[in-house]
Amino acid sequence: MAKVELSGLSYLLGGLGKPGKSTGAIRCYRDIVEWAVLYDLITNLSIQWGGDTILVRDGLLRTKSFKREVFPLLDKKIREGIQRHSQRNVQLSIVGVAKQSAVLGRLAMAFELEATFHKPFPCYIQVPEDIEQDCYNFERTWFDTYESSEPDEQGHYLYQAMGKMFLVKFGDRPLDAVWPVDIAEWQVSQADKILGQLTIDAQQGFPIPDYPMCIQRAHGHAKLTGIEIQVFQDMLLQGICERLTPEQSERLLRLKYLGQSLASLRYKEA
Repeated sequence: MAKVELSGLSYLLGGLGKPGKSTGAIRCYRDIVEWAVLYDLITNLSIQWGGDTILVRDGLLRTKSFKREVFPLLDKKIREGIQRHSQRNVQLSIVGVAKQSAVLGRLAMAFELEATFHKPFPCYIQVPEDIEQDCYNFERTWFDTYESSEPDEQGHYLYQAMGKMFLVKFGDRPLDAVWPVDIAEWQVSQADKILGQLTIDAQQGFPIPDYPMCIQRAHGHAKLTGIEIQVFQDMLLQGICERLTPEQSERLLRLKYLGQSLASLRYKEA
């Protein structure tokens, strides 16, 4: 696999540090980091999973963050990593779970009128590709995977997805929430097994009921609270003060505590 520098992963990263474009660039960078974690969990030779495992991504198994010529390289290495684990009789499965989707938004009324998910048990449907395409205005690279794409004139595959979409109700009540779920293209035949195991985790979900508990726990670990926020605030102020005069810096530091109830802060931390 050819080495690719960070700046070569995405066109969007060029907006870092530029007024009006930094927000989108940071969002792109965060998405790339999340994919990097998934990549490392699968391809890192020092990580040996002891048994069959489902790796759950917070978001669908497709992205616009990577260049079209870069994502196939990532896809290839992930497939190789999963194949290496299967040689040890360890089955790794990849799914992506989202909270919303244009497909679900467009079809919600039809599902309700037809009572598609009004079942007293968990259920799912696979979204036909033609229906999914009608719900988006993106290029086919958002839907195409290695299996469904065709090489260009140079023989290169250009795509930005590795999953096929399912709409899943993990709960056992007729009106429980329905979630968009991507399953890796080459593992779609195992959808019953994968979604069945994921249902066990989702039914323990809290505070969001019938939503994968593993994702909710990950959010809890990633959330910045207390001392972490204080550290970041101090770093931000320090960076700002470096360009100010001593008098201006003192005023800014005073502003930090303006309007803050020190008494309530003291008893909150006690």
